[in-house]
Amino acid sequence: MKSLHKLILVLCLPALLLAPACTKNFEDINTDKNKSGEASGVPEYNFSRALLEYTGNSDYSYETWRVNIIYCAMMMQQLSNVSWYAGDKYLQNEGWAASYFERAYPDQIKYITDVVRVTKDNPFQANLYNISRIAKVMIFHRLTDIYGDIPYSEAGKGYSDRNFTPKYDAQQDIYLDMLKELDEAAKALDATKPLPGPGDLIYNKGGSQNGTQIVASWRKLAYSLMLRLSMRLTKRDEAAAKTWAEKAYDGGLFASNEDNAFIIHDATGGRTTVNRVSNILSGEWNAINTPGEASISKTFMDFLKNNNDPRLQYIAVVPASNSEVPADQLGMPNGYDTNGSSSPTDISKAPGYPGDLKKYSVLNKNVLLRLNGPSFLITYAQTELLLAEAAKRGWDVGANAATHYNNGVRAAMKQLAQYSATAAISDADIQAYLTAHPYTDADGYNQINTQYWAASLLDWYESWANWRRSGYPQLTPVNYVGNATGGKIPRRMLYPSTELASNPTNYQEAITRQGTNALTTPVWWDKQ
Repeated sequence: MKSLHKLILVLCLPALLLAPACTKNFEDINTDKNKSGEASGVPEYNFSRALLEYTGNSDYSYETWRVNIIYCAMMMQQLSNVSWYAGDKYLQNEGWAASYFERAYPDQIKYITDVVRVTKDNPFQANLYNISRIAKVMIFHRLTDIYGDIPYSEAGKGYSDRNFTPKYDAQQDIYLDMLKELDEAAKALDATKPLPGPGDLIYNKGGSQNGTQIVASWRKLAYSLMLRLSMRLTKRDEAAAKTWAEKAYDGGLFASNEDNAFIIHDATGGRTTVNRVSNILSGEWNAINTPGEASISKTFMDFLKNNNDPRLQYIAVVPASNSEVPADQLGMPNGYDTNGSSSPTDISKAPGYPGDLKKYSVLNKNVLLRLNGPSFLITYAQTELLLAEAAKRGWDVGANAATHYNNGVRAAMKQLAQYSATAAISDADIQAYLTAHPYTDADGYNQINTQYWAASLLDWYESWANWRRSGYPQLTPVNYVGNATGGKIPRRMLYPSTELASNPTNYQEAITRQGTNALTTPVWWDKQ
């Protein structure tokens, strides 16, 4: 028995001697070096993913279709639909209206907040950190414009902080923080430090740009976005709007179409890489080739035709004849259906009905809807038109309202060539248009914001937001039987009903502060 004890002691002695060392390095020894984790991750990948998801490239939902097209494009009367698109007739479909909220948080917000968090204290990644802050504002900006009060300061922290019930921040607080973030991030960019490679899908496409160019471009983007945010405040706090708009101008804005922020898509990667709007309207879902599903609205068509707009020849085509001739184009009125000749809202009862839905114009897929075409995020044309309004208000933004207006219209027309080289409008045609439709200060707000509406074609989120802020263009609402708004164009989309179950306290606090979760409840900056 004693011999057995001695043997056990001898066998255990090495382990006892090694125990302190094993305990000291326990975490390192028991970590699988071959397993990927946050420390071994590549933040630039998440940055790229956030940008791509922002353009709608999620394979799990169709938020671009549901909110941008089904709702916003129809409400803003640039497209029209006679079947099931709820936005054409202000019908309520909670799943569609809530879809952007449901997809933005697990996709865009998760990726961009992760990048900001992991790069914050890394000097080597200082530029990626500050560029991501700018992108984060761009992402949250659209989300809060759609829904109002949203999770912001605590958003995207489910993994890092185990916070699965984030508070809803007041939109006013969100806007003030976003403006601060843009200013700080723009000032902190440094061309002497490392920059993202080709993961920067906006300004380093293909990894060919130098650091000075990239920093200058992102700084202009930050201040152009700041100008957009500042103008959102005009109904609620014009003094603050003026301060931030002038700060944006002083910081340096887009100066030509070469500065435009856009992402070029890849037609070979399916839903996760193609231009999502194009894929819905002319690609996989092919909405424009389903008669009456996505026709050009009579409102938009009348604007183009009545003003002899040189963009029309590239924007529209008649499916029945494949004609691109401006005189042949016909817009379809909003608010009609195909419920049969006994229905007063059947499209056959519409004035000027051509007898065939295929005779109503659709968007020209060869110009605007290429699967490898660009998604424009913020443009020089939009920036100049916002400056035109700022100048009309008497703010110090360089030139007068007429000059900025002319610059904006000219840039919007020239921008078509960035969709396709075949859509180049000549300087002579643009000047002829401006001569025939000169800026008139007495009608300035209408002219400026109606041109903004036209310049934001395909980005119907932005068209809708600026219309709510400015009231222009002066659209005539439809009052379809059974609509959810009393015949008024909706002012916001709907929170998901799942939030009431999963985050009830914070959800209810937002409802109490902002108002009923309804299509007619205005967001903070939209309240009179």
